[in-house]
Amino acid sequence: MKIGIISDIHGNLPGLEACYKALIEEGVDKIVCLGDLVQFGPYPSEVIDFMQHNEIDTVQGNCDRAVAKGRDNTGDSFDNIHWEHLASELLAWTEDQITPEQKKYLKRLPAELRYMVGSRRILCVHGLPGNICGSIERNMSKEVYDFMLERNSSDILLLGHTHEMYLQPRNTRMIINPGSVGGGTLPEESTMAILNINEENTTASVSWQRIPFDMALYEKKYKYEGLPETFLKCVLLGRDPRGKWYSNDITRRQKWAEL
Repeated sequence: MKIGIISDIHGNLPGLEACYKALIEEGVDKIVCLGDLVQFGPYPSEVIDFMQHNEIDTVQGNCDRAVAKGRDNTGDSFDNIHWEHLASELLAWTEDQITPEQKKYLKRLPAELRYMVGSRRILCVHGLPGNICGSIERNMSKEVYDFMLERNSSDILLLGHTHEMYLQPRNTRMIINPGSVGGGTLPEESTMAILNINEENTTASVSWQRIPFDMALYEKKYKYEGLPETFLKCVLLGRDPRGKWYSNDITRRQKWAEL
């Protein structure tokens, strides 16, 4: 069974459409989204419509929760207070764009999804199990990863939220983050993952893909809506909208200063 894994769409319809097309071409049996359909991007309503129309299984992200409940922040931590203020303004704009029915859809999204593929137990969450804004660290002890898998009765744990592509193998088990459809992981590209499970012998493998999308269309819509250009620069140059860089490429940082 092939499962397409996407996460953190953040109102990026061109990125979502490009990833969906690529996954269909790959012949996946199912597509799972790990949350954060909205916030930061200029297409929140259109992204929700796309997810509903294509019946994509989705968990609730912290941005989805914030919009659904009319909150003034998403619970994210930002590198500086100015970015946090910009994000709050954008959150208010996002809430204004969606319909009451779409808000109900976001509110009803589950905190987790579980699947059985052969004998493999798959758990899908946004941040961490029981903590929608939680994130896993690369330098944690192996015992912590094992405990997390065992405590949550899972063999494969799918996580989003950080926008960083990640794999933590633990013998026959694994923890996976597909990165971000919405942007901020790579310049002008989305990322996604494909989980392949052999249902006969239950062996599992995962691969990542970087997917270019129509950045010109995204940028045109973004500027038309008058949204904060700081977050547009994040998509253009591959920087997390909360401030973190996922690359040591010095040329990106130079371009950031020039834009």
